[in-house]
Amino acid sequence: MARALLFLLCSIASTAWAAASAVTVSPQRSSIAGGESQVFAVRFFDALGHPSVGESVVFSNDACGFFSNGQFATTAVTDATGLAQATFTARPQGITCWVTVTAGVSVRFDVLTYSPVNAYLQVTTTPAQPRPGWPFTVEARPKVGAYDLYNMDITAHVTSGTASASIAPASGNSGQAGAVMFNVTPDNRLGDYTIDLGFRDRVEHVTMAAPANPWQDMWWAGAGESGWGMSVIQHGDVLFAVIYAYDAAGKPTWYVMPGGAWDSAHARFTGSVYQPQGSPYSAYDATRFQPGAPVGTMTIATGGFDSATFDYTIAGLSGTKTITRMDFGSSDGLVHPAVADMWWGGSTQDGWGIAFLQQLGAVFGVWFTYDAGGAPTWFVMPTGNWIDTGTWAGPIYQTSGAPWLGRPYDALQFRATDVGTYRVVFNGNVATFTYTINGQAGTLQLSKQPF
Repeated sequence: MARALLFLLCSIASTAWAAASAVTVSPQRSSIAGGESQVFAVRFFDALGHPSVGESVVFSNDACGFFSNGQFATTAVTDATGLAQATFTARPQGITCWVTVTAGVSVRFDVLTYSPVNAYLQVTTTPAQPRPGWPFTVEARPKVGAYDLYNMDITAHVTSGTASASIAPASGNSGQAGAVMFNVTPDNRLGDYTIDLGFRDRVEHVTMAAPANPWQDMWWAGAGESGWGMSVIQHGDVLFAVIYAYDAAGKPTWYVMPGGAWDSAHARFTGSVYQPQGSPYSAYDATRFQPGAPVGTMTIATGGFDSATFDYTIAGLSGTKTITRMDFGSSDGLVHPAVADMWWGGSTQDGWGIAFLQQLGAVFGVWFTYDAGGAPTWFVMPTGNWIDTGTWAGPIYQTSGAPWLGRPYDALQFRATDVGTYRVVFNGNVATFTYTINGQAGTLQLSKQPF
């Protein structure tokens, strides 16, 4: 009887000491270059949760590398903490495999063996087209073919050019996510610089170029003069600017500078200003379009990427405005078509247009056209949402405000009235614009205006 009880106690004790669970100490996913080594470690526990000590553990792999004994399998014994480990050296080949560790229970490591000559960095910026002065992120993802490389060290450094930036952190590890994120804060200069990403024994140079059309945007004089603004569309070296402001009666009106020329220093762009007459937007007749003679001139002087001034003389009245880019953009993490440009109804609809500006995932539109009496008027579309990959839609507003020409602007007189909705479907260089204003609906076929 006593002997049977002793046997039963020994059996229970043996069961409690045997490995019943295991926890990986090394990363679950590993990438190992051919000829390089990595230690795989696992900690085992018995059924009571105690370290399983003195346990015989088998490490094996499916012919993608060797252990210290030169074989595809080896044996180790757990220490006082239940830890067992073995050194694995990858074969010079590019395959995925498993390292399996077994001691009653099994755990498995996912391993990619690769040739360093085939490794590269996949670099992505968010947003896709960073702008001077705007912080952005850089994702550096080491890869071989379609496979991510895990636990890789990457360094980052900025080499200044005609512009520069700060970057943080200075280094990182791709870890189990397979990527390192770097935060970049560029300066406000219009120019180029390079982000140098160090990976293994090479450096990837990512050139951050100045925007192709740096002055294209919606500009304003800030919140203190809310209610008026100026769109600038740039094609090459030519600026097409429209001022959206108010006449002596506070009604919306616009002035257009459809072109001009830079000075020798390429710092000041000067052109003639017009205030055309036309026919009502709801029944537009291009034969009634009268561009008229220039009503004055305007000069835009660049003062840095985010600031400028413009001097004007219009209808005998002169003034100077300091302007900045209007910040209306936000990123939704999706990729949208590039739609910023001057859009119109074609040569048979000459005399009106819609300026669409774009920042990150947002589009800001202003439709400059004519009222029932043929006088210049405009509607603004400052917000909206992407309905699908090519359709932007939202509310449309008509505004009133303080007289603008040749006098200080009073933002307290600004009023905006929601007069309807719009929807624009972009399809490359053409688009369909549908609107409802004060209950009246219409559709306009648009294309990008050449100039």
